[in-house]
Amino acid sequence: MRDYFTVQGLNLYIEQLFSADEVLSSVRVKGEISGFKFYRQSGHMYFTLKDEDAALNCVMFKSRAARLKFMPEDGMEVLVSGYVSVYSKQGRYQLYAEDMQADGDGAWYRYLEKLKLELNAEGCFDPARKRPLPPMANRIGIVSSLEGAALRDILRILQERCPSLQAVIAHSAVQGPEAPAELAAAMERLNRYGALDVIIIGRGGGSMEDLMAFNSPEVVRAVAASRLPVISAVGHEVDVSLCDLAADVRAATPTQAAQLAVSDGRELKARCRQLENRLSLRMEWIMRERAQRFDQIMAYRVWSDAEAVLKPSRYRLEQLGGKIERVMERQHQQRQQRLSSSAEGLDRLSPLKVMARGYAIVLKDGAIVRSAQAVASGEEADVRLSDGTVKVRVLERSFLADGGTT
Repeated sequence: MRDYFTVQGLNLYIEQLFSADEVLSSVRVKGEISGFKFYRQSGHMYFTLKDEDAALNCVMFKSRAARLKFMPEDGMEVLVSGYVSVYSKQGRYQLYAEDMQADGDGAWYRYLEKLKLELNAEGCFDPARKRPLPPMANRIGIVSSLEGAALRDILRILQERCPSLQAVIAHSAVQGPEAPAELAAAMERLNRYGALDVIIIGRGGGSMEDLMAFNSPEVVRAVAASRLPVISAVGHEVDVSLCDLAADVRAATPTQAAQLAVSDGRELKARCRQLENRLSLRMEWIMRERAQRFDQIMAYRVWSDAEAVLKPSRYRLEQLGGKIERVMERQHQQRQQRLSSSAEGLDRLSPLKVMARGYAIVLKDGAIVRSAQAVASGEEADVRLSDGTVKVRVLERSFLADGGTT
């Protein structure tokens, strides 16, 4: 009998005991997911199941995880089926999960309500940021699975309604652990592409687990952050996902999404024909109304006896013309009289008139002499008379007693 174990030996021994236990080889454990981690490169999932009093380490390998219809999230209440064994390298026992289901609709509801509150607080469902769809879309982006019936329904409706329309498809898984990341990445690719009028994201109907990818935070945030208007078409009318709440417009089905995105070309043609007919009838009515009005105008007397119609106006015009001539003549005479009076007044003030009465102007060096003191005895001066000028020499000066001169 050995007296000790190696660490590995003891762990392997305990592992054998776990494997031999019928209860531990197939168990179902109910709890809340915590510390969830999904490694996309390996495809494995690691998480903890907990309740109020304890916690249990769990692992779900890629082969099992790929079968899930939803991406587990922290806070979900689930029922996990699998077996308990020892991870011998670390001497740690854990639950090796082979299947996972929601612990009833109530668990899903509580989880979604909690997530809905968190995303609403971020503004993902804010009605103020929702945009109207373009009236005429020429290029549409579609996020869905290439293998899904939903994509075929969308493309069929688009082809029927507008054969010339272009569709840009971003393939993504629509359920399973990989779906949330792929859906969010597809939304981002179409937004980067940019040359689109609207994006449709969706899939056909399914169970609540099937639709869980469209309730994931990354997909909801990608839809809310889209720079292009988004139509969400997830499941059938009874299924409402968080993605529906974040989208600008929610369609009950993928078929309705295509109908909302693109106007029916046949309906547009019929509408154009209606408008064309209405325009034609309107033009006919206008032409008839104008013709009647023209006939009424042509019936006026002016067209048959223009002279009789114009005679009163001509007489009135002649009266006004005579009146204007008389007024202008009177004003002309008044201006002439004022001009003559002004000319006579200026003439009376003319220096020449004054000189004609015997006065003269004395000039020295061309300047008017205004005082006897301005000239000295013996100086010459010019005396300007009304009919000429004489040159004189000053022989003597005398001054008036009041300051004047003689």
